[in-house]
Amino acid sequence: MNDKKVYIWKLAEFLQAQKMVMSGEELAEHLNRNNFLTSYGTEYQGGRGTYKLIKQTWKWLENDLKLNSEAQAVALAFVKQNGDYAYE
Repeated sequence: MNDKKVYIWKLAEFLQAQKMVMSGEELAEHLNRNNFLTSYGTEYQGGRGTYKLIKQTWKWLENDLKLNSEAQAVALAFVKQNGDYAYE
């Protein structure tokens, strides 16, 4: 699981450096293309599971690792289709 979280963390930092965002659906396609699977061994669909992974990554960085600026990058980089932050 941490491999996925690190991947999302680094992707978020890249997106933020470029002043870009990515939706959960776009992240799902990206994860699938790079051979990351859900905990059930299936591809991501861009729905609840993808947004849960974003939130878990944010919590891991913020609460467990105490990496506030990195958590902030995740918070700002990933959005819902309507533009709201995906980590909430």
